[in-house]
Parts: sequence; structure tokens; C-alpha cells
Amino acid sequence: MAYDFLDHTADVAVELSAESREDLFAEALSAFTDTVTEVDHVHADQERELEVVADNLEELMVEWLGELVYRFDVDGFLFSEVSDLAIEETDDGSLLLTASAHGEPYDEERHPLKVEIKGVTYHELTVEKTDGSWRGRVIFDV
Repeated sequence: MAYDFLDHTADVAVELSAESREDLFAEALSAFTDTVTEVDHVHADQERELEVVADNLEELMVEWLGELVYRFDVDGFLFSEVSDLAIEETDDGSLLLTASAHGEPYDEERHPLKVEIKGVTYHELTVEKTDGSWRGRVIFDV
């Protein structure tokens, strides 16, 4: 596991680390699901193609996690892993994240709810390359 949960007043803060920026966003998916329920209990039985766009990496992280919040709230779907995650710069200079995310519909018997995430905040948000690896911090509004 390349993320740690931090003590934070009324919210859930997560420190992320990875070798690449794509892996950092993959870790964020795992951290999101592990905040909601036990990520190990979510089977990767179904695949969904996800796509988000933003002007910079911090905004891309918020959009990415916001998409996961949306998929859980509206579709009742949880993801346990991701493949083919790519981040590309578009012709207009924005960043496009595409990924195949794997998971299954939420089942309250197998996926006991830890907390309900309302959204992703910009407070103390970071996504940066340091000493050859990537680090990030995100705070979930619960």
C-alpha cells in the first residue's frame, strides 16, 4: 500500500506516493475505495472506461476522485484496481486522464461502509514530483 491515512479534523486526509504520476493516480483510486470500505473486499469483476480532463495535475486529481465519488453515489459502483491509466496533454494544453477501472456494484453486506465521502477538497491538495518519485496529498470531505 502506497498511501497513508492522516489524522484530520472532520475529514479524511491521505498521503500518496508512487514511482510515476500515473501510479499516483492509481493509488488515489485505491485510497478512495479503502476510505469507503475495505478495498480488498471489492472484486475486479467489471470494467468501466473513465475519462477526466483538467488544467493541471492538482485539478486532475480532484476531477479523478470526483468521478469515483460520482460513480459510487449515482451508479453504486466501487473500484478496486485500475489498468491502462494514461495522462496526456491535449492540443489546448489541458490534461486528459483515461483509464480502465475494475470493480463491482456496492453490496452493503460485503462492503461495510466506513465513511461516506461527500467530495474532494482543494485544501492542502498537492501532486508533485520529488526526488525521482511522485507524492500527493488529498483530503476527502466526509
